[in-house]
Amino acid sequence: MLENFCEFLPAEVTALAETTDPHASAGFPPIPLSRAIVVLVCFVVLFFFLQGVNRSSPTPIVRSLGGFPSEFGPYRLKAVQHSSAAVVDMLGVTDYVSYRYRAEDGRFVSFYAAYYDEVNEKKGYHSPKHCLPGSGWGIAEVRPKLIQPLGGQGGPVEVAEMLIRNRNDYQVVNYWYQNRGRIISSEYWERVYRVLDSLLLRRSDGSFIRIIVEAPEGQDIESAKRLAGDFAARAMVELERFLPGR
Repeated sequence: MLENFCEFLPAEVTALAETTDPHASAGFPPIPLSRAIVVLVCFVVLFFFLQGVNRSSPTPIVRSLGGFPSEFGPYRLKAVQHSSAAVVDMLGVTDYVSYRYRAEDGRFVSFYAAYYDEVNEKKGYHSPKHCLPGSGWGIAEVRPKLIQPLGGQGGPVEVAEMLIRNRNDYQVVNYWYQNRGRIISSEYWERVYRVLDSLLLRRSDGSFIRIIVEAPEGQDIESAKRLAGDFAARAMVELERFLPGR
């Protein structure tokens, strides 16, 4: 296997292993054989590391997200949105819900949760940073936000808060990845934990959660942020009943 693997190494690396004559270089200082061996070992380790990442197994969801409650604290379900079969197939999502709730003060909260039994190069998340509504919408602000899960154990967790704008209309977006017992706000750290869990647990399942509260004409954006945060604090705890933990 190592012989086949070496066929894919750059010519410079294979040349390192062959250069033992200190006078054989043409204008370049000789490279010690020990360093060449270290480089070769690093390539071999990387090869088997990547092989391990690709060996995760699908993890079934605990309970279908379609059972997410229609009455949720002070929120009442008002509309259910469905994606076309083509979109679902393109995303590779295993289960999802797209609900629109109404708060006690009459404002609406859009809630989207998507579960993937396995995340890989063929199916996975689409960051909200790259999936704006279109038609003039752009990102005005992105920042981390601490939220205390309502009734949950432990301290505050970090989610991403994004403010998007279309002229004078604003939307507050809270999103996070709820994966294998963790709340993750960063796309970068989501990848890091996925690689580690693929190696150690043989799991790469995960979910993407997004909450949107509108602030038309820029009316009381701070209030919209508080509403989104309150819904998030409730949703992340409720989702533990549906998603696989650690």
